[in-house]
Amino acid sequence: MRISVFLPLSLGLIAMLEGGLTFCIMFLAALIHETGHYFFIRLFGARITRIDIEVLGAMIVYADGDTGLNADIAIAMGGILFNILAALIGIMFFMFYYDIYLFIFIAANLALAFVNLLPVASLDGGRALTAVLFKKCDIDKAERIARRVSFTGKMLLLLFSGFLVILSGFNTAMIVLFLLNIIQINN
Repeated sequence: MRISVFLPLSLGLIAMLEGGLTFCIMFLAALIHETGHYFFIRLFGARITRIDIEVLGAMIVYADGDTGLNADIAIAMGGILFNILAALIGIMFFMFYYDIYLFIFIAANLALAFVNLLPVASLDGGRALTAVLFKKCDIDKAERIARRVSFTGKMLLLLFSGFLVILSGFNTAMIVLFLLNIIQINN
């Protein structure tokens, strides 16, 4: 397991800015997301080689050649599926029991699902898109298309996070998110 050196600092900063319970809810949504990937990796019988935990997420790395492209697509989309299912369960409870933290749980799961659907190389949508392109095109063309789509997606994500900074009245957490997105664009 590899853990980013910036992880403790960023987690502490987010917990301080957003409050402990909100942070725990966001962390739970991320854990649900990674559990979705883990479930599909195990379902397809792939061997996990390592887990990387970064500031903006985690990556469960499994052995190349253990799966086909269809399995790779399912594994990439597994986290999104688990987040959507968690949000739907949260919505069912929310219909009978209104609670702000339950609302945050629903929002955190939906946000993780929809952001990860973006066709950006470092996100699940980008990995799924690349696998689909590998099925349809030769490798060079697939990688070229995936890079262009990923760059466009990163720019849109950066513009959206900049918009959120302005919309939030320059909320400190939104500024941190914006800066982290700038860092991610370089990766």
